[in-house]
Amino acid sequence: MDYGLESVVRLESALVAATDRGIAGSPEVLFPRDLLNRMPPIYIADATGRFTLFSPEFEEFISTVFNVKRDDDGNLFAPEELLGIFRHLEKGVSEVKLRQTVQMGGETKHFRSFHVRTSEGGAENGTETGYAGIYTDVTLEAEAVIGAAQTEARFQDIIRSASDWVWETDVDLNLTYVSSRISETLEMPLGSLVGRNIFALGVFENSSDGLRGKPDLVKQRSAFRGRIFLIADNQNRVRRISLSGVPIYQEGTGDFIGYRGTGSDVTNEHDAIQSARRSQRELETSLQELRDRNIQLDFALDEARLAVTAKTEFLGKMSHELRTPLNAIIGFSEISERKMFGDLDEHYLSYFQDIKGAAYHLLHIINDILDAVHLESRSLQLYPLAIELDELVTQARSYVAVRAEDAGLDISALTCPAGIIIEADPDRTRQILVNLLNNAVKFTETGGSVGLSVLASSDTHVDITVWDTGVGIPEDQQDRIFESFHQAGAGIMSSPRDGTGLGLTISRQLARMMGGDVTVESKPGQGSRFTLRLLKASEALESDTIPRADGSAETSKT
Repeated sequence: MDYGLESVVRLESALVAATDRGIAGSPEVLFPRDLLNRMPPIYIADATGRFTLFSPEFEEFISTVFNVKRDDDGNLFAPEELLGIFRHLEKGVSEVKLRQTVQMGGETKHFRSFHVRTSEGGAENGTETGYAGIYTDVTLEAEAVIGAAQTEARFQDIIRSASDWVWETDVDLNLTYVSSRISETLEMPLGSLVGRNIFALGVFENSSDGLRGKPDLVKQRSAFRGRIFLIADNQNRVRRISLSGVPIYQEGTGDFIGYRGTGSDVTNEHDAIQSARRSQRELETSLQELRDRNIQLDFALDEARLAVTAKTEFLGKMSHELRTPLNAIIGFSEISERKMFGDLDEHYLSYFQDIKGAAYHLLHIINDILDAVHLESRSLQLYPLAIELDELVTQARSYVAVRAEDAGLDISALTCPAGIIIEADPDRTRQILVNLLNNAVKFTETGGSVGLSVLASSDTHVDITVWDTGVGIPEDQQDRIFESFHQAGAGIMSSPRDGTGLGLTISRQLARMMGGDVTVESKPGQGSRFTLRLLKASEALESDTIPRADGSAETSKT
């Protein structure tokens, strides 16, 4: 027996023996009782699940966390959660160790518990008679671990999202750490870079201060900033790196242990500058005033194009970098849920479900950002088809059904009559419907309802209305919710997992590109009605235009 439980069992025996001898008020009983009152949450139960000995802290703990019961004599019995542990011990398991997170007094507490069977006459020769257990408050330890993990995660996120290199060396200038950005720039795997001497990769461009190579750098042990480092990538293309670094010294001893620094690939900028200089020399033969004006205009135009291109390229690369590990996380979580790595209890299965849900949520945010960028750059393409509306509604309903059920919502009215044909992009229409339904589920409290109704608003359009009985939206917020990155005030359209604030913006823009719109009617406390208006198939098929990515029309018939 461990965790002091053997001493508690002896304490119970002493109390029972003293009581049997009729000395309940003597020091022989009072002293063990005082010890028990000072103990953490600890218990002893008989074979029936009745607690025969427990500390006051245990009684408070179990009454707060579990649904406990007493018999007519006031005896306290183990709740179903503990009975499950007892049954597990009866199957021959020597001990059970658990970690639990509970709510006590409005605070989140973390406990580590230990449970064993008890016996009379000793663990080896005695008869097993019941169970004993102890709960240890490890809240501070858990919070410290969580805090450290969050700090490390933030650091790694910053490193991954930073455009600059991050690097470190040892005393001999061998690389001990490189960020993934270096690997991307040089098109070399990280494993081939760590351990290599930095001057095996390249050299400093000649400079007036004599900082040219390894001997000078080691000898000077001084900080440097913005030094051009010439390095060849995996395709033997020379890259120009603006390198900065500072010496690192051992805390306490002051010994030099290496360098730490950052770097930026300025090859394109250098090439652009060189090209601009050549152009400038060529234009100097013409009128000076005209030349200056043209240069200013060219630079302004180039900067604008580079800004747009850089943003699109960065977000594209970012999405790829994030999607790859996210897909791995989702795949691993799904495999674990299916118990392909072995049997798991529900406690751990819930962890994998939470991980998968968070990964899907982040993937949704990434997709929203990319859609917003494509819409802004007018590069998003639509493929309108004649499609049955009820099929799309059924698909969208399946995406939110589980979440609605978990939230205790009634979605029986979330149906669509058959036979309604619209002309729209199927994928983007489904995206709009899922977004509207997700918002309805998210902002409707348990016991509420979410539904859908369809109305032919005219000979040319169909209105699909997603309604709910949720919190509603104030009138002064109803226009602003369609603005990019805008979310309504706290308590109205906010939740712990709001996302980007782009969903409604994207939905309205997509609808307008398909010849429709998204509008809202809402009152606080009475729910909301979001209406998606789309073209009827007959109108769209007879029309001589189709929607373009920028929302204008393009002739489709000759």
